[in-house]
Amino acid sequence: MLKKSLITCAIALALGYGNAALAADSKDTGNTIHSDFMANAQQNKVEISQTSTNPSIGNAVSVTQTGTVNGAQITVTGDDNQLSSVQAGDNNLQTTTITGNDNHLANNQNGSDAKTQINITGDANMLAITQDGLAGLGNIGSQVITNINGTDNKLSIEQGDGGHWTFVRDLQGNENEINVTQNGEWGEVHLNSIQGDDNEIDVEQDGFWNVATVDSLEGHENEIEFEQEGDRNRLTVEAIVGDDNDIKVEQIGDSNKLEFAAVTGDDNNLSLEQNGDNNTLTSGLFEGNDNEVVANQVGNTNTLELDIQGNDNDFDVRQKGDDNKAYLGVIGDNNTFSTMQDGNENNSHIANFNGSNNTFSIAQTGGDLNHATIQTSYPDTSLETSNNTIDVTQTGSENDVSVTLSSVIASNDNTVTFVQDGGLNAIDLMLEGTGNSIDIAQIGDMNMVSGIDGGAFLLAGNELSLTINQTGTGNLVEGGMSQLNGDVSITQVGDFNTTTVTQK
Repeated sequence: MLKKSLITCAIALALGYGNAALAADSKDTGNTIHSDFMANAQQNKVEISQTSTNPSIGNAVSVTQTGTVNGAQITVTGDDNQLSSVQAGDNNLQTTTITGNDNHLANNQNGSDAKTQINITGDANMLAITQDGLAGLGNIGSQVITNINGTDNKLSIEQGDGGHWTFVRDLQGNENEINVTQNGEWGEVHLNSIQGDDNEIDVEQDGFWNVATVDSLEGHENEIEFEQEGDRNRLTVEAIVGDDNDIKVEQIGDSNKLEFAAVTGDDNNLSLEQNGDNNTLTSGLFEGNDNEVVANQVGNTNTLELDIQGNDNDFDVRQKGDDNKAYLGVIGDNNTFSTMQDGNENNSHIANFNGSNNTFSIAQTGGDLNHATIQTSYPDTSLETSNNTIDVTQTGSENDVSVTLSSVIASNDNTVTFVQDGGLNAIDLMLEGTGNSIDIAQIGDMNMVSGIDGGAFLLAGNELSLTINQTGTGNLVEGGMSQLNGDVSITQVGDFNTTTVTQK
């Protein structure tokens, strides 16, 4: 079963383990263009420097090079300049430095191991970069490196075959647009540092390798979208700091992996979808308020693990396929958690470390041998949580639910509802507090309501409400209650049913 110790998780949350870096899955960690790369150009070299003194006119640059190991270095200062560069052949190099506004750059490299570096300081510049090369493991050297400082810049990068890298080393400014499309077998996109607001970043990867990373995103109202389609997709997000950011990820393929180290801020929206085999989605710590996360996994071996600290967050998890596993850990109030799992042998685990007025909903349908665990204090029974709503629905046979609320400090006014439709299902309970309401319905044969580890269930507190309805043959209710002014109703319809309840 996918089950984390509350003590382990609480320590991890307290220490903020989500800030730890996640190891990158990259085919090479030494991907850089040397600052003196022009010295490496062995054939044709061109160095052009233009300074525009009339902003209304601007200059024009057009460079065409054919052959191998050519180098082009273009430096433009001023506004409204037009730059065009074409390099055909292998091992070609180009750097472009633009200082000014409203400049247009079109750069095309056709060949293997091409390298381009773009440095922009200014506003409203438009850049279009394309790279095409040979496919195959031996042709994976083409690179585009960008540094942008300004506002309302638009950068389009399109890379075909040839195993390409795209690096956004440093983006500082607001309302910038970056679009990266990779259609080859060995593409990687690395967003190293992004600082600013209202930026839009769109990354599409369609190939075998497909790796993307976000090292640091700091700002507000940014929109980032990743789409990876292929066999070995991976996205790693090290740190997101800011409010009102929208992040959408779609992975379609076999070995999808999505990792978040840390997300800090309020009113962020994350839409995460994995469609394929062997999907995994893991996070460090989501810290903030009013965040919304929707995660959808469709495939065979889906795994999801999220830790949250904050209030008024909404997490919606949907898993469809085989061997689904979902874990949610939370510290905070007024959060809503919903898990829907469709298939056999699903496992859902929600750990509420400390918080109140939370809503937990688990639905497991379409299969057998499902497990649902909701812990709010176990094994640390000194943690208190009140006014929570817990709703669990299971359809199938041999399913089980385990719910544990505090047994040292009272957890009050919680509402718990269980529905199990099938045979050989089990419910385990441990709850202490005042004003708690428990409603259980089991339909089928050989179902039971008992306590943790198969013993009798334990309910303690005043003004408890316990309602159990069992329909079927050979059902069992066994437990103990310590209460005042409580209501207990147990109804069994069928043959060979047993009820044993001890009240003190």
